[in-house]
Amino acid sequence: MTARTSSIPTFDHDELIQSHPVATLLIDRGGVVLFVNAAAEQLCNMGRSAMVGRVVYDLIGMDRGYRRRMHDPASPALFAHRAEIVVGGRKSLFVDMQLVPYGQDGHRILALLPSQSEAELMGGAIGRSGRAAGAAASMLAHEIKNPLAGIKGAAQLLARKADASGERFTTLICAEVDRITTLIDQMEHFSRGQPIACTPINLYPPIHQAMETVRARQLPGIRFVEDFDPSLPLVRGNHDAMVQIMLNLVTNACEALHGLPGGVVRLATAYRHGLSIDNGDGRGRIALPIEVSVSDNGPGVPAEIRGDLFDPFVTTKREGRGLGLALVAKLARDMGGTVQHVRDDGWTRFRVHLPAASAQDGERGA
Repeated sequence: MTARTSSIPTFDHDELIQSHPVATLLIDRGGVVLFVNAAAEQLCNMGRSAMVGRVVYDLIGMDRGYRRRMHDPASPALFAHRAEIVVGGRKSLFVDMQLVPYGQDGHRILALLPSQSEAELMGGAIGRSGRAAGAAASMLAHEIKNPLAGIKGAAQLLARKADASGERFTTLICAEVDRITTLIDQMEHFSRGQPIACTPINLYPPIHQAMETVRARQLPGIRFVEDFDPSLPLVRGNHDAMVQIMLNLVTNACEALHGLPGGVVRLATAYRHGLSIDNGDGRGRIALPIEVSVSDNGPGVPAEIRGDLFDPFVTTKREGRGLGLALVAKLARDMGGTVQHVRDDGWTRFRVHLPAASAQDGERGA
Protein backbone atom coordinates (compact mmCIF):
# COMPACT_ATOMS: atom_id res chain seq x y z
CA MET A 1 0.00 0.00 0.00
CA THR A 2 1.37 3.37 -0.94
CA ALA A 3 1.85 5.73 1.98
CA ARG A 4 -0.21 8.87 1.71
CA THR A 5 1.58 12.17 1.78
CA SER A 6 0.72 14.07 4.94
CA SER A 7 -1.23 17.26 4.40
CA ILE A 8 -0.39 18.54 7.88
CA PRO A 9 1.55 21.78 7.50
CA THR A 10 4.82 22.43 9.27
CA PHE A 11 4.76 24.77 12.22
CA ASP A 12 7.12 27.25 13.78
CA HIS A 13 7.54 25.65 17.21
CA ASP A 14 8.93 28.83 18.76
CA GLU A 15 5.81 30.65 17.65
CA LEU A 16 3.61 27.89 19.09
CA ILE A 17 5.28 28.12 22.51
CA GLN A 18 5.10 31.90 22.41
CA SER A 19 1.35 31.84 21.80
CA HIS A 20 0.67 29.06 24.31
CA PRO A 21 -1.67 30.32 27.07
CA VAL A 22 0.26 28.62 29.91
CA ALA A 23 3.15 30.59 31.40
CA THR A 24 6.27 28.66 30.33
CA LEU A 25 9.93 29.27 31.22
CA LEU A 26 13.06 27.37 30.19
CA ILE A 27 15.74 27.32 32.90
CA ASP A 28 19.17 25.75 33.10
CA ARG A 29 20.50 23.49 35.84
CA GLY A 30 21.43 26.53 37.91
CA GLY A 31 17.98 28.06 37.68
CA VAL A 32 18.92 30.78 35.17
CA VAL A 33 16.08 31.73 32.84
CA LEU A 34 16.91 31.02 29.18
CA PHE A 35 13.50 31.61 27.60
CA VAL A 36 10.01 32.84 28.53
CA ASN A 37 6.82 32.96 26.53
CA ALA A 38 4.28 35.78 26.38
CA ALA A 39 2.07 34.19 29.06
CA ALA A 40 5.00 34.13 31.48
CA GLU A 41 5.69 37.81 30.77
CA GLN A 42 2.06 38.61 31.53
CA LEU A 43 2.00 36.50 34.70
CA CYS A 44 5.12 38.17 36.08
CA ASN A 45 4.21 41.59 34.66
CA MET A 46 7.73 41.85 33.29
CA GLY A 47 9.26 41.95 29.83
CA ARG A 48 11.35 39.14 28.38
CA SER A 49 14.53 41.18 28.31
CA ALA A 50 14.21 41.79 32.05
CA MET A 51 13.68 38.08 32.77
CA VAL A 52 16.14 36.20 30.56
CA GLY A 53 19.52 35.77 32.22
CA ARG A 54 18.25 36.14 35.75
CA VAL A 55 17.80 33.39 38.34
CA VAL A 56 14.20 32.26 38.37
CA TYR A 57 13.92 32.70 42.16
CA ASP A 58 14.70 36.41 41.77
CA LEU A 59 11.67 36.70 39.52
CA ILE A 60 9.27 34.25 41.16
CA GLY A 61 9.28 33.85 44.92
CA MET A 62 8.38 30.37 46.11
CA ASP A 63 8.60 28.09 49.10
CA ARG A 64 12.07 26.91 50.06
CA GLY A 65 10.97 23.29 49.65
CA TYR A 66 10.17 23.86 45.98
CA ARG A 67 13.51 25.59 45.45
CA ARG A 68 15.36 22.72 47.08
CA ARG A 69 13.59 20.14 44.90
CA MET A 70 14.36 22.16 41.79
CA HIS A 71 18.06 21.98 42.67
CA ASP A 72 17.96 18.26 43.48
CA PRO A 73 19.29 16.33 40.46
CA ALA A 74 17.59 13.20 41.80
CA SER A 75 14.18 14.90 41.44
CA PRO A 76 14.22 16.52 38.00
CA ALA A 77 10.40 16.60 37.83
CA LEU A 78 8.02 18.41 40.13
CA PHE A 79 4.27 18.96 40.26
CA ALA A 80 2.57 21.10 42.91
CA HIS A 81 -1.13 21.90 43.12
CA ARG A 82 -2.09 25.38 44.36
CA ALA A 83 1.45 26.37 45.22
CA GLU A 84 1.76 29.94 46.51
CA ILE A 85 4.23 32.12 44.61
CA VAL A 86 5.11 35.81 44.64
CA VAL A 87 5.59 37.72 41.40
CA GLY A 88 6.65 41.29 40.89
CA GLY A 89 8.15 41.25 44.37
CA ARG A 90 4.78 41.70 46.06
CA LYS A 91 1.84 40.04 44.30
CA SER A 92 0.98 36.66 45.85
CA LEU A 93 -1.03 34.09 43.90
CA PHE A 94 -1.67 30.37 43.70
CA VAL A 95 -0.59 28.28 40.72
CA ASP A 96 -0.38 24.69 39.61
CA MET A 97 3.36 24.32 39.10
CA GLN A 98 5.01 21.71 36.87
CA LEU A 99 8.73 21.23 36.25
CA VAL A 100 9.94 18.67 33.68
CA PRO A 101 13.38 17.87 32.22
CA TYR A 102 14.25 19.15 28.75
CA GLY A 103 17.15 17.84 26.70
CA GLN A 104 20.43 16.38 27.93
CA ASP A 105 22.05 19.45 29.47
CA GLY A 106 20.05 19.64 32.68
CA HIS A 107 17.63 22.19 31.27
CA ARG A 108 14.07 22.13 32.54
CA ILE A 109 10.71 23.56 31.52
CA LEU A 110 8.74 25.34 34.24
CA ALA A 111 5.00 25.76 33.60
CA LEU A 112 2.79 27.89 35.86
CA LEU A 113 -1.01 27.73 35.56
CA PRO A 114 -2.99 30.07 37.86
CA SER A 115 -5.33 28.09 40.11
CA GLN A 116 -8.96 28.92 40.56
CA SER A 117 -9.07 31.91 42.89
CA GLU A 118 -10.34 31.67 46.44
CA ALA A 119 -13.01 34.23 45.57
CA GLU A 120 -14.30 31.92 42.85
CA LEU A 121 -14.19 28.96 45.22
CA MET A 122 -16.00 30.81 47.98
CA GLY A 123 -18.39 32.85 45.89
CA GLY A 124 -18.82 30.24 43.19
CA ALA A 125 -19.38 26.62 44.13
CA ILE A 126 -19.89 27.11 47.87
CA GLY A 127 -21.68 30.41 47.32
CA ARG A 128 -24.12 28.81 44.91
CA SER A 129 -24.60 25.95 47.35
CA GLY A 130 -25.38 28.36 50.14
CA ARG A 131 -27.89 30.34 48.10
CA ALA A 132 -29.61 27.18 46.88
CA ALA A 133 -29.68 25.77 50.42
CA GLY A 134 -31.23 29.03 51.61
CA ALA A 135 -33.95 28.83 48.97
CA ALA A 136 -34.65 25.23 49.94
CA ALA A 137 -34.80 26.20 53.63
CA SER A 138 -37.30 28.96 52.90
CA MET A 139 -39.51 26.56 50.97
CA LEU A 140 -39.34 23.89 53.67
CA ALA A 141 -40.07 26.42 56.41
CA HIS A 142 -43.29 27.45 54.73
CA GLU A 143 -44.43 23.84 54.39
CA ILE A 144 -43.47 22.77 57.91
CA LYS A 145 -44.52 25.65 60.15
CA ASN A 146 -48.27 25.25 59.73
CA PRO A 147 -48.46 21.55 60.69
CA LEU A 148 -46.07 22.22 63.57
CA ALA A 149 -48.47 24.78 65.00
CA GLY A 150 -51.26 22.24 64.71
CA ILE A 151 -49.23 19.57 66.48
CA LYS A 152 -48.42 21.91 69.37
CA GLY A 153 -52.04 22.98 69.70
CA ALA A 154 -53.21 19.35 69.80
CA ALA A 155 -50.58 18.51 72.44
CA GLN A 156 -51.71 21.43 74.62
CA LEU A 157 -55.33 20.22 74.42
CA LEU A 158 -54.31 16.68 75.38
CA ALA A 159 -52.31 18.02 78.32
CA ARG A 160 -55.49 19.34 79.95
CA LYS A 161 -56.91 15.80 80.27
CA ALA A 162 -53.71 13.86 80.78
CA ASP A 163 -52.38 12.44 84.05
CA ALA A 164 -48.86 13.16 85.29
CA SER A 165 -47.22 10.56 83.02
CA GLY A 166 -49.17 11.74 79.99
CA GLU A 167 -48.38 15.38 80.72
CA ARG A 168 -44.69 14.50 80.62
CA PHE A 169 -45.01 13.43 76.97
CA THR A 170 -47.18 16.35 75.89
CA THR A 171 -44.64 18.72 77.45
CA LEU A 172 -41.91 16.97 75.49
CA ILE A 173 -43.92 17.34 72.27
CA CYS A 174 -44.39 21.08 72.85
CA ALA A 175 -40.70 21.56 73.69
CA GLU A 176 -39.60 19.73 70.54
CA VAL A 177 -42.03 21.71 68.40
CA ASP A 178 -40.63 24.96 69.84
CA ARG A 179 -37.07 23.78 69.17
CA ILE A 180 -37.81 22.87 65.56
CA THR A 181 -39.67 26.15 65.02
CA THR A 182 -36.66 28.08 66.31
CA LEU A 183 -34.37 26.16 63.97
CA ILE A 184 -36.67 26.92 61.03
CA ASP A 185 -36.71 30.61 61.95
CA GLN A 186 -32.92 30.58 61.90
CA MET A 187 -32.85 28.85 58.52
CA GLU A 188 -35.28 31.43 57.15
CA HIS A 189 -32.97 34.14 58.42
CA PHE A 190 -30.06 32.49 56.60
CA SER A 191 -32.10 32.12 53.42
CA ARG A 192 -32.68 35.88 53.20
CA GLY A 193 -28.96 36.34 52.74
CA GLN A 194 -28.56 38.58 55.77
CA PRO A 195 -25.23 38.33 57.59
CA ILE A 196 -25.30 36.44 60.87
CA ALA A 197 -24.07 38.25 63.98
CA CYS A 198 -20.42 37.38 64.60
CA THR A 199 -18.64 38.16 67.87
CA PRO A 200 -15.54 36.83 69.64
CA ILE A 201 -16.45 33.33 70.86
CA ASN A 202 -14.70 30.44 72.51
CA LEU A 203 -14.90 27.45 70.15
CA TYR A 204 -15.23 24.81 72.82
CA PRO A 205 -18.71 25.52 74.29
CA PRO A 206 -20.45 25.04 70.90
CA ILE A 207 -18.31 21.96 70.20
CA HIS A 208 -19.22 20.40 73.56
CA GLN A 209 -22.90 21.32 73.14
CA ALA A 210 -23.01 19.53 69.80
CA MET A 211 -21.20 16.51 71.25
CA GLU A 212 -23.67 16.24 74.14
CA THR A 213 -26.51 16.05 71.64
CA VAL A 214 -24.75 13.34 69.62
CA ARG A 215 -23.73 11.27 72.66
CA ALA A 216 -27.32 11.37 73.95
CA ARG A 217 -28.26 9.16 71.03
CA GLN A 218 -26.05 6.39 72.50
CA LEU A 219 -24.65 5.27 69.18
CA PRO A 220 -23.15 1.78 69.58
CA GLY A 221 -19.69 0.84 68.37
CA ILE A 222 -18.39 4.39 67.81
CA ARG A 223 -15.47 5.81 69.77
CA PHE A 224 -14.95 9.57 70.00
CA VAL A 225 -11.42 10.95 70.18
CA GLU A 226 -10.66 14.58 70.99
CA ASP A 227 -7.41 16.32 70.12
CA PHE A 228 -7.91 19.93 71.13
CA ASP A 229 -5.42 22.79 71.27
CA PRO A 230 -6.12 24.52 74.62
CA SER A 231 -4.23 27.66 73.59
CA LEU A 232 -6.49 28.69 70.70
CA PRO A 233 -7.50 32.36 70.70
CA LEU A 234 -11.11 33.47 70.46
CA VAL A 235 -12.75 33.02 67.08
CA ARG A 236 -14.83 35.53 65.15
CA GLY A 237 -18.01 33.51 64.80
CA ASN A 238 -21.53 32.72 65.95
CA HIS A 239 -22.25 30.23 68.74
CA ASP A 240 -25.46 28.77 67.26
CA ALA A 241 -23.95 28.51 63.79
CA MET A 242 -20.96 26.60 65.19
CA VAL A 243 -23.27 24.22 67.08
CA GLN A 244 -25.13 23.51 63.84
CA ILE A 245 -21.90 23.02 61.86
CA MET A 246 -20.46 20.59 64.41
CA LEU A 247 -23.75 18.75 64.85
CA ASN A 248 -24.05 18.18 61.10
CA LEU A 249 -20.43 17.09 60.62
CA VAL A 250 -20.32 14.76 63.64
CA THR A 251 -23.71 13.24 62.78
CA ASN A 252 -22.55 12.59 59.21
CA ALA A 253 -19.37 10.94 60.51
CA CYS A 254 -21.37 8.68 62.85
CA GLU A 255 -23.78 7.70 60.09
CA ALA A 256 -20.84 6.83 57.82
CA LEU A 257 -19.62 4.39 60.50
CA HIS A 258 -22.99 2.76 61.20
CA GLY A 259 -22.64 -1.00 61.48
CA LEU A 260 -18.86 -0.97 60.96
CA PRO A 261 -16.48 -2.40 63.59
CA GLY A 262 -13.84 -0.15 65.14
CA GLY A 263 -15.48 3.12 64.12
CA VAL A 264 -13.67 6.26 65.30
CA VAL A 265 -14.78 9.89 65.06
CA ARG A 266 -11.93 12.31 65.75
CA LEU A 267 -12.47 15.95 66.62
CA ALA A 268 -9.46 18.25 66.53
CA THR A 269 -8.62 21.93 66.71
CA ALA A 270 -5.40 23.59 65.63
CA TYR A 271 -3.79 26.90 64.80
CA ARG A 272 -2.60 26.93 61.17
CA HIS A 273 -0.18 29.66 60.16
CA GLY A 274 -0.29 31.00 56.62
CA LEU A 275 -3.80 30.03 55.52
CA SER A 276 -5.75 32.97 54.09
CA ILE A 277 -8.44 33.74 51.51
CA ASP A 278 -9.70 36.65 49.48
CA ASN A 279 -13.50 36.48 49.54
CA GLY A 280 -13.89 39.28 47.01
CA ASP A 281 -15.36 41.90 49.35
CA GLY A 282 -12.54 44.40 48.85
CA ARG A 283 -10.82 43.73 52.18
CA GLY A 284 -7.99 41.78 50.58
CA ARG A 285 -6.66 38.52 51.99
CA ILE A 286 -8.06 37.46 55.36
CA ALA A 287 -6.18 35.04 57.59
CA LEU A 288 -8.05 31.88 58.62
CA PRO A 289 -5.73 30.41 61.24
CA ILE A 290 -8.32 28.53 63.32
CA GLU A 291 -9.04 24.98 62.14
CA VAL A 292 -11.75 22.67 63.47
CA SER A 293 -11.81 19.22 61.93
CA VAL A 294 -14.12 16.22 62.13
CA SER A 295 -12.66 12.96 60.80
CA ASP A 296 -13.88 9.39 60.59
CA ASN A 297 -12.30 6.12 59.50
CA GLY A 298 -15.30 5.02 57.46
CA PRO A 299 -15.42 4.11 53.76
CA GLY A 300 -15.41 7.73 52.58
CA VAL A 301 -17.48 9.73 50.13
CA PRO A 302 -18.02 8.06 46.71
CA ALA A 303 -15.65 9.58 44.15
CA GLU A 304 -18.47 10.48 41.76
CA ILE A 305 -20.01 13.04 44.14
CA ARG A 306 -16.92 14.51 45.84
CA GLY A 307 -16.85 17.48 43.51
CA ASP A 308 -20.50 18.31 44.32
CA LEU A 309 -20.42 17.45 47.99
CA PHE A 310 -21.45 20.91 49.22
CA ASP A 311 -24.27 21.28 46.71
CA PRO A 312 -27.82 20.88 48.06
CA PHE A 313 -29.68 17.60 47.46
CA VAL A 314 -26.41 15.69 46.89
CA THR A 315 -26.45 12.69 49.22
CA THR A 316 -25.78 8.96 49.37
CA LYS A 317 -28.23 8.38 52.22
CA ARG A 318 -31.43 6.55 51.32
CA GLU A 319 -33.51 8.85 53.56
CA GLY A 320 -31.23 11.88 53.22
CA ARG A 321 -32.18 15.26 51.81
CA GLY A 322 -28.68 16.48 50.98
CA LEU A 323 -29.00 19.82 52.80
CA GLY A 324 -26.64 19.26 55.75
CA LEU A 325 -23.28 19.94 54.09
CA ALA A 326 -24.71 22.75 51.98
CA LEU A 327 -25.82 24.45 55.20
CA VAL A 328 -22.40 23.80 56.79
CA ALA A 329 -20.72 25.51 53.84
CA LYS A 330 -23.07 28.48 54.00
CA LEU A 331 -22.67 28.97 57.75
CA ALA A 332 -18.88 28.77 57.49
CA ARG A 333 -18.92 31.30 54.65
CA ASP A 334 -21.24 33.63 56.58
CA MET A 335 -18.70 33.66 59.42
CA GLY A 336 -15.97 34.62 56.97
CA GLY A 337 -14.49 31.14 56.79
CA THR A 338 -14.55 28.09 54.59
CA VAL A 339 -14.92 24.31 54.77
CA GLN A 340 -12.89 21.64 52.95
CA HIS A 341 -13.25 17.91 52.40
CA VAL A 342 -10.23 15.63 51.99
CA ARG A 343 -9.70 11.88 51.96
CA ASP A 344 -6.27 10.69 53.07
CA ASP A 345 -4.73 7.69 54.84
CA GLY A 346 -8.09 5.98 55.19
CA TRP A 347 -9.74 8.96 56.90
CA THR A 348 -12.50 11.26 55.69
CA ARG A 349 -11.81 14.75 57.00
CA PHE A 350 -13.92 17.89 57.03
CA ARG A 351 -11.93 20.99 58.01
CA VAL A 352 -13.58 24.27 58.94
CA HIS A 353 -11.24 27.27 58.77
CA LEU A 354 -12.23 30.46 60.60
CA PRO A 355 -10.76 33.89 61.35
CA ALA A 356 -9.43 34.72 64.80
CA ALA A 357 -11.23 37.48 66.69
CA SER A 358 -9.66 40.93 66.64
CA ALA A 359 -9.91 43.89 69.02
CA GLN A 360 -12.37 45.50 66.59
CA ASP A 361 -14.62 42.42 66.81
CA GLY A 362 -14.71 42.85 70.59
CA GLU A 363 -15.76 46.48 70.23
CA ARG A 364 -18.50 45.58 67.75
CA GLY A 365 -19.79 42.81 70.00
CA ALA A 366 -19.81 45.00 73.12
